[in-house]
Amino acid sequence: MAIQLSERDMMIFKFIEEHQVLLEKHIAWFISCDEKPVLIRDRLRKLFYLDYLLCQRHAGKLPWWTTPTKPLVYTLSGMARGMVDGAECQMDLTDTDIQRHLLEVANLRMIFLMDQKSGLISDFRWNTNRTDDSRLALVPATVTFSRNGSTHRAALINNFGIAPDKVRDASELAIAQGDVDMVWIISSDDIQQEKMQKALLDSPVANRLAFATHQEIYKAGVVKSKWQSVNKIYAPVIAESVVESINWNPTLATA
Repeated sequence: MAIQLSERDMMIFKFIEEHQVLLEKHIAWFISCDEKPVLIRDRLRKLFYLDYLLCQRHAGKLPWWTTPTKPLVYTLSGMARGMVDGAECQMDLTDTDIQRHLLEVANLRMIFLMDQKSGLISDFRWNTNRTDDSRLALVPATVTFSRNGSTHRAALINNFGIAPDKVRDASELAIAQGDVDMVWIISSDDIQQEKMQKALLDSPVANRLAFATHQEIYKAGVVKSKWQSVNKIYAPVIAESVVESINWNPTLATA
């Protein structure tokens, strides 16, 4: 049965192509931006039944997923990928660990949009960094946004078991390129975060690093999360007040 694809359908395809895998909640927020998330469940089911989308239950555990039912993960079929000029991914997008990483990155984007809708940030811009699609990007995204009259520019690293030396190299390169002021490293739990903090204590860019967990960000949002410096000092990198922001001096964070 043929259907007339809408502009919203094409937006859905483009966002899934950009992130490679997405949950329904992510898609709803992405296509609505800072407005009220749209109800798209029925449309996603229809696109699935008509072979535009592929769908499966995520087999693993997401640290921020709080419902007992495992979430439905959407990917593009070859037919839909061709409509948005997407390249066929060389990675196995059904692999649980690959899915988890990609979903965690998408979840961060969604939470930024939630903070923008709440008026905590403005002028939010997200840039997805893609590799040749045969491996996961060490810095999957960079963001810019405004808060309290200041512009923030950060590279995001999702700590999904990456070797510390690779995180160090990626962080140093991101700062050296001059497009970001800080690198935010988000880990699956406190244990992984502490290991990465310890490993990066002597990094040349240690004063430009901030750490949080997925659970913390999902619970509190990006702005209100309890970010830490490399040596576990509270780091109000996106402060609640101008005074708090002024008092945060990243050059002292590793003292």
